[in-house]
Formats: sequence, C-alpha cells, structure tokens
Amino acid sequence: MPQKSIVQCAAGHFYTATWIPFVGFKSLRLTPSKRYARCPVGKHWAVVSRPDQSTLTEEQLAAARSHDAGWM
Repeated sequence: MPQKSIVQCAAGHFYTATWIPFVGFKSLRLTPSKRYARCPVGKHWAVVSRPDQSTLTEEQLAAARSHDAGWM
C-alpha cells in the first residue's frame, strides 16, 4: 500500500501526498524526483519534490501534515 510523503512545492509550501514512483495520477512527472502538480496550500501549479524529512523543522512537518493533496 502506498504511503503518504511530505512534498514541497517550488514556492516553499509543504503538504502530504501519496507519491508512487513512475506513476502520476494528478501530476506530470518531470523526473523520478520532480513533478508538476497543483499545490493545495498556495492553490497554484508548481514543480514539486520530496524533501529530506530529516532536515525539516517541527513547524514544517506540522504544516505538511495539515494539508493533503491525495494522489500525485
């Protein structure tokens, strides 16, 4: 079962999404690690990627968990 990943858009917004390698349901896959998708936080389209979670602050993690994009 796919799990939720923390995602960051190019504008710096954090949110969660179900990220399946090599598959894009609501996004355009640009590279294996970057997609073009709608950001649910800023309500805009942007390049998104999965940041290294070990480098995120508690505030960034909480912000990511408060918004969910569903499937990517």
